[in-house]
Amino acid sequence: MLHDLVKKVEELGERARRYKDALSKNEMLTRYVLIDPFLRMWGWDTENPEQVRPEFATQAGRPDYALLGPDGKVVAFVGAKSLGRKEDLEQYITYCVQVGVQYFIATDGVKWEVYDTHVLKPLSDKKIAEWDILQENLGDVIRKAFILFSHMPFSGIAPEPITTVKTAPKPSVEKVRETLQTLDKITPKLGERLRYSQIVFPDGSRFMLKAWSDILYHTVKWLIETNKLARRNCPVKIGPKRYLIHVEPKHSTGTEFRSPKEINGLYLEANFNIKDLIKHAKTLLQQVGIDPSQVYLTAV
Repeated sequence: MLHDLVKKVEELGERARRYKDALSKNEMLTRYVLIDPFLRMWGWDTENPEQVRPEFATQAGRPDYALLGPDGKVVAFVGAKSLGRKEDLEQYITYCVQVGVQYFIATDGVKWEVYDTHVLKPLSDKKIAEWDILQENLGDVIRKAFILFSHMPFSGIAPEPITTVKTAPKPSVEKVRETLQTLDKITPKLGERLRYSQIVFPDGSRFMLKAWSDILYHTVKWLIETNKLARRNCPVKIGPKRYLIHVEPKHSTGTEFRSPKEINGLYLEANFNIKDLIKHAKTLLQQVGIDPSQVYLTAV
């Protein structure tokens, strides 16, 4: 997935350079060529009116797009302009405030700015993220733009400062993977150092990581807290006589768990090597219908 994101940002940058003259004169073309594809990168289906509605009519005005959450409520307005032009921020933020929408995104397809309209500060201080797909390296763009991820929009995964624009060589896909990776792509070697500091689940829940074992621990914790795993599912087996999770820290033979972790009344056997820890976390997620590619590890 990260390889695809890197490739798509590169492609959009090439489009912006190649069609600069035409895009600078045509807002709809900019939306079609640059803005819509970028939104789709982050899970927004621009052809699904339950997620994205163009020319969204409100009593205050007509934003170019409205992004809708799973409950049907608008989570953000988007103001689009032709390449190289700027939005009337005051006007759009007024739309947001009057309608009760917290976030506003201004973009010309290359430069993106995200504002939290509920922040009681001057306009310049309402900005919570910005990036430029032509001026910044791919790692920074992807890290910052992760704030748009449709499964947990505006959760603030990009750390401060996220508005500093730096021109730097584009990193390799391997470099990007050092700061952001999906759980399905994690294949650690025995003895490998943990490079990631947080695990982020599809609903936006995140937990700090200090050791590889925390990945399995927090996966189980999240599944329990979201009622996807409970006493009714126990025991969770990993062999004919061994349990991964049970209501007591014992296997079917009566042998006690070697490294039991109590989580909300259930017990996790955590005595595994790195590879098995990751394997069991992935398997648990798949068993309840969660794609491990929707779970992220981040170094920020």
